[in-house]
Amino acid sequence: MQITVCGRIFPSKEEAGKLDLLMKHQSTCMRSAYKRICEGKTKSEIDRFLKNLYPELNSRYRRDGYFRALVNYEVAVKLEKIGLLNSIEKVIFGGRKNFQRREQGKLTSEEWKRLRNNQLFSRGDKSKKGNLNLRFLELNGQLFLRVNTGNRTWVNIPAYLPKHVEEIVNSVVPYGVRIIRKNASYELRVNRRQDFDNKFNFELGAVGVDFNHNTVDLAVTNKQGQLKKQRTINCQSLTCARKGKRDWLIGNLVKHIVYYAKYWKRGLVIENLHKVTQGQSNHHVFTYRKFSEAIKRRAKKEGVQIRIINPAYTSIIGRWKYAPYYHLTVHQSAALVIARRGQGFSEHLRKLKSLVLEPMEGGEAREHSPRRRVHAWRFWKKLGSLPSHNGMNTRHSNQPCKINRMESWRTRSSHENNLDTDDISRGKIVIPGSGPSQSDVNRILHSSEIES
Repeated sequence: MQITVCGRIFPSKEEAGKLDLLMKHQSTCMRSAYKRICEGKTKSEIDRFLKNLYPELNSRYRRDGYFRALVNYEVAVKLEKIGLLNSIEKVIFGGRKNFQRREQGKLTSEEWKRLRNNQLFSRGDKSKKGNLNLRFLELNGQLFLRVNTGNRTWVNIPAYLPKHVEEIVNSVVPYGVRIIRKNASYELRVNRRQDFDNKFNFELGAVGVDFNHNTVDLAVTNKQGQLKKQRTINCQSLTCARKGKRDWLIGNLVKHIVYYAKYWKRGLVIENLHKVTQGQSNHHVFTYRKFSEAIKRRAKKEGVQIRIINPAYTSIIGRWKYAPYYHLTVHQSAALVIARRGQGFSEHLRKLKSLVLEPMEGGEAREHSPRRRVHAWRFWKKLGSLPSHNGMNTRHSNQPCKINRMESWRTRSSHENNLDTDDISRGKIVIPGSGPSQSDVNRILHSSEIES
């Protein structure tokens, strides 16, 4: 896993001038390489071109400029595919807004050039024990960044890193260093690979996560896939907060979820909703992508194993099978289905075992078994348009409702117990995993024919 550590360097006026010159040369080298990549040139052809055009840069700085251009090209191709960029050749280095300000005369030529040439990057090298051009050293108990300025000359610039200093200085693991100039300060981005052990796995159960616009619902299961605990976290401000605050809120939310999984000593199961969110009217405010990336990074750092599952029909299955028995909301029951699916459990419609449908289903095999003639999700698809059992009457558990006030001791602490007299007194027994009632099944059979 790649981790990034942010820091700063404090160069003198003379050292800052040398850094600015290196940034100018490598940034122009990167833009030249990007143009040749768009023309379809090969890597060897681009290397020969850059060597003749930028002799003041050593071979490593030139190759790093080429890889910077390659990364920008791959990002531009993705943006062009989704329609956010008209052409990969129309990329503006330095920012389109700054370019418009330059056209309007709000930026001088010197300011525009400083915005375009404000980075210096050097990749790590395992054979050179870290990084050859930008290497961290510890001299007299103080941290320095040794910068190769060319012609076998180096300058040692005082540096600051908040953490991982000893691992970076003494380790032979390669690390990449990026220097970014912002106004008159110079910031650092140090990235390195670090492996983490999965201390919390799925031996005791799982924690399912159902992420929505307003809430994040969690469901804890045991080895058998039975519900032990559920929890709802409100996050209404995610869709209306600014970018900086939104990232901060997602970080705190992810930290809470991962620590919740560590408390129960279980792995996390999340949904793969990237393709589902595309095309939605509120896709621009839906923060699932950031949430997914953040929870993956935090889970790996904390040693929590994570699994990503297909979210198909999780809400329908949860609404029909688990919401009425446990008195859960739709999102809480969906989180339970997500946890069970991450553990490998399948969800069947037990009461659809008729003489007509049993040959179509192909026995008691699992969902993805080749023996099945019809996938189990085909039956759940037919239930999507029908009214569900009466579970919790509200979408969120924090809103007042009769079921919240009437929540009994059985729903709080005896999720794994057998049925008792309280179920019989309600006049209707619903067994977890039993599926819909026979009357609902008859409505399905008469409403439409299930395709094979």
